[in-house]
Amino acid sequence: MIRLRRLFLLTFIAELLVFAIISALPIKDPALYTSFKSQDSVIVSKPYFSMWLSIFPHNLEIASFEFVPIVGPAWFAFSMVTTSVVVAVEGTATHISGFFIFLSLMMLPHSWLELPAYAVAVSTSIYLLYYIIKRYPARKYLKLLYMYFFVVIELAFAGAIESAEIILEESAHPLYAFYMWLPSIPIIIFLIMLYRYIDRDEYNRKKEEESVDDIFNMQ
Repeated sequence: MIRLRRLFLLTFIAELLVFAIISALPIKDPALYTSFKSQDSVIVSKPYFSMWLSIFPHNLEIASFEFVPIVGPAWFAFSMVTTSVVVAVEGTATHISGFFIFLSLMMLPHSWLELPAYAVAVSTSIYLLYYIIKRYPARKYLKLLYMYFFVVIELAFAGAIESAEIILEESAHPLYAFYMWLPSIPIIIFLIMLYRYIDRDEYNRKKEEESVDDIFNMQ
C-alpha cells in the first residue's frame, strides 16, 4: 500500500528540483516581467491585513485545485513551472541569477510553509485517486478531508508570515525579514505534529509492521 507521507516527500522534493532548475534558466520576457512587477507593486503597497487577504485566498485557490484527482497534479506542475519561469525572468531582467533569487526565497520561512502546503495538496489528490480505485469505505475519506483543512491552516500561516516579511523588506532594514523565523519555527513544529496526528494510522501501521518484523527476527 502506498503511504501518504512518502508521496508528500517525493512531491516536495520534485517541487524544489523543478523550482531550482527552471529558475536558473536565462529566460527573457519583458512583458511578463512588467506584468509581474505591476502586480507585485500593488500587493506590497497594501497594509498588513489587506496584504494577507490578497496572498492567502490566492494561494488557497491554487491548492484547492491541486486536491482534485488527475487535475490536481497537472495544475500543480503548471503552477510550479509558471512560478519558476517568473523567477527566471526576474533574474534575467535584473541581471541576477534566477537560481540566486530561488535560494534567497528558500532562506525565508514563508517558503517552508507555502511550498510544502502545495505538496500536501497534490500528494493527497493522488492518494484520493488511489482510494477511489481501491473503493475504500467512506470513513477512510475523512483523513483526506482533514488534510484539506491542514493546508488551509498552513497557507493561512504562510500568508501571515509572508505579509510580515514583505513589510520588513520594504522598510529601512530589509534583513529584519529573517526575524520571521522566530515565530515560524514553532509554527512549523506544530504543523509537523499536526500532520503526523492526521496521518497517525500510517505511523501506527508502521510500528505494527516493525513489531512483527522484530518477532520474526527473534525466531
